[in-house]
Amino acid sequence: MNITPNTHHASPLARIAPPITLLLAAMLWTVLVLISLWTQREQLNRMAIELARIDAIANLKKDMAIRKWASEVGGIFINEAKAPNVDNYSEQERLQAQRLTGENFTLISLTSIHILMGIQEVSNKEYGSKERLTSLQLHNPANAPDQWETQALKTLQQGSQVVADAMPQKKGHGLMRVMIPMRMEEECLECHRETLVPVGGLRGGAGVSIDLNTYWNAQEPAWRAIQYWHIGIWLVGFATLFAYWLFLRRRAAEHAHQDIERRENEAILQQHKIRLEASEARLRELAGFLQSVREEERTRIARELHDELGQALTALRIDLGWLRGKCGVAGGPESAAAERVASALGVVEHSIVSLRRISEDLRPAMLDSLGLAAAIEHHVTQFSQRTDLPCQLWMNREEFDLPGDIATAVFRIVQEALTNIARHATATAASVTIEASEREIRLAVSDDGCGFDATVPKKTFGLLGMHERVALLGGHLDIDSVPGQGTRITGSLPLPQDVSP
Repeated sequence: MNITPNTHHASPLARIAPPITLLLAAMLWTVLVLISLWTQREQLNRMAIELARIDAIANLKKDMAIRKWASEVGGIFINEAKAPNVDNYSEQERLQAQRLTGENFTLISLTSIHILMGIQEVSNKEYGSKERLTSLQLHNPANAPDQWETQALKTLQQGSQVVADAMPQKKGHGLMRVMIPMRMEEECLECHRETLVPVGGLRGGAGVSIDLNTYWNAQEPAWRAIQYWHIGIWLVGFATLFAYWLFLRRRAAEHAHQDIERRENEAILQQHKIRLEASEARLRELAGFLQSVREEERTRIARELHDELGQALTALRIDLGWLRGKCGVAGGPESAAAERVASALGVVEHSIVSLRRISEDLRPAMLDSLGLAAAIEHHVTQFSQRTDLPCQLWMNREEFDLPGDIATAVFRIVQEALTNIARHATATAASVTIEASEREIRLAVSDDGCGFDATVPKKTFGLLGMHERVALLGGHLDIDSVPGQGTRITGSLPLPQDVSP
């Protein structure tokens, strides 16, 4: 059997099982891991910059603290021979001193600014940082500010306490440049009075430049650990995606196999259904044929009984009547023979009545001669007389011009329903309703008898026969019954469009 896959009803798993789905998921996972790695890198860069800024500010504040201390103690004296740039200190105070050994030497006074510059010089040589003092009102042209320092001094003039910027370079990670303000003090006026900066005003700034590579190199172990972690996470995620994809692929294959089996089974339920419907159709055709043959046979038997046997009994009744007249009066010598003739005449009369009833049950002559309405009315009247059960009849036509098979079916349903009422219902009243329209003829037979449970299948050939009669003609039959509440049988039969009821 060739089963074509139904793509419109494919399992959702079949759409995520192809390898392209795994590839797309792996690409998405890779992008997410790379974004996370880039985010961590940027965070480390920001951390390195922040640490450099903190260190730079701390160095400058340490220098300012030393300068403040030196200013508070009024400067310090050191051995002139150890003072750098002696020429710059020509105006400084000098003292002659003598060691306990009797050696004479000269002490020179250094101001706070001299001490600060000496500390910055040592720091620049020993630690690679670049600290210096600058101002917009220069006393020493060698301390002229560069472009960044000029902008930083202007920012400090506006009230800022710290100016810090990371300066990128083409090679390496650049410099961290920081500047803090230097305020005019009393001792500074001796050399910087011409600048006209008041005490407490901004005289200049102390700046420092720190290489960011040092801080980046310090974070290399953390950066490598982050890289290893992300590689591990990427591998674990990819392995998980691959395992899950294999699982989905297996499930999709199972679903596809089950779907094929289901469609094959559906094709086999379908074939069985077709065969069953064909068998039912043939059985229905057979039942219809048997029903037709049965009706024809009953009609033939009823006609023969009426014509042959009925005529014979009628002739016999006439002869017995003549014979009874010839036997004389009662009490005479022929009285015994007359009584026997009278008895035989009674048997013949009873046989004629029975023959008429049997003939009517087999096939009422009125149905063929006078039509459905007359046959129904006669049958209902005979039913009431035989059973002493009131039966109300209502029809919306005085006559129904119907095809023979439909008229026969309606009559037989009414006949079978009334027979069941007489046998099983123990009813006190019954009713029959027949109503025809342009498209169908409807009938209803009801009683107020004991009823039965209509939900329980009943193996009665009478009800089955009524269902089959209606089904053969394309109609439907409903039986509504509740124990103790009577029974109502309703049915409808479609009429050919070229037939008016």
